Amino acid sequence: MKKQVLSLGLIALMGMQACNSGAANEEGQNSSKEEAPQEAPVDAETGVSLEPLWETDMWYPTNESVLLDESQGLLYVSCIAGNPTDKDGKGHIARLNLDGTIIDSAWAQGYNAPKGMCISNGRLYFTDIDRIVSVSLANPKDELIFPVPGSTFLNDITPGLNGVYFSDMNTGKLQYLEQGVVHTLNEDLTGINGLSFFENELYALTEQGLLRLSLGGEVLETINSELTGGDGLVPLGSNRFIASRWQGEVWYLNGGQSTKLLDSKAEELQTADIGYNAADQVLYVPRFFGNKVSAFKMH
Repeated sequence: MKKQVLSLGLIALMGMQACNSGAANEEGQNSSKEEAPQEAPVDAETGVSLEPLWETDMWYPTNESVLLDESQGLLYVSCIAGNPTDKDGKGHIARLNLDGTIIDSAWAQGYNAPKGMCISNGRLYFTDIDRIVSVSLANPKDELIFPVPGSTFLNDITPGLNGVYFSDMNTGKLQYLEQGVVHTLNEDLTGINGLSFFENELYALTEQGLLRLSLGGEVLETINSELTGGDGLVPLGSNRFIASRWQGEVWYLNGGQSTKLLDSKAEELQTADIGYNAADQVLYVPRFFGNKVSAFKMH
């Protein structure tokens, strides 16, 4: 794969509108799916429940994030394929059908530890330790790389009005990439991970909980202080969210109220950067060291 490393400020990104970690199967080969767990977690008070739909085989080494591509009707899965901090070139992006079968086990490859992803203007953007990578959905060999000086553990990424916001969990930084230039907006967000840009407002999961931020990175409000150390964040509207903790928990947040919907810590199945299909109300859960993806119908 031909790679072009771009110095910041030299490449102008197009306007961005809609964004959101073994052995792999051969490209184009469908995997068989394991039976999904039989018990569906239900919360009697909120009425919210997760019904298991399907679970893939273990084809996705150290998968960190799942992202829905609405336009093509498929899923992207970021696979670290090793240690989350190693620059080993083993990381890749897989593509799945919405029923969990494989389209491409390594659609885009040669990365280090790809994590959070988003889509904008026909391109997939994802974090890769200390850089942002952008590849064309039509041709993954059409690749742009944007180094982020001083970063050590870039994690989630989400769109803004004219660029993308991204988090560095180790340094506590919230940063913004616009027209090839990285801007640091906040350096004091300890443990910042999951991000969501929803209805022109920015939300972040940190060690303080779920925060609402200004578009310039200023903390405006702590929406929920119970869900600390969160990973994936899905907005549902009206201060309602689905959030995950990496260790194996999925939560429903309604303002300051928190309800645990899934707990798979005993099975040592992690719940990393979740994805969501709003039209079908399906939640996609990357199982990280479990090397598989689980899907749940949300009621």
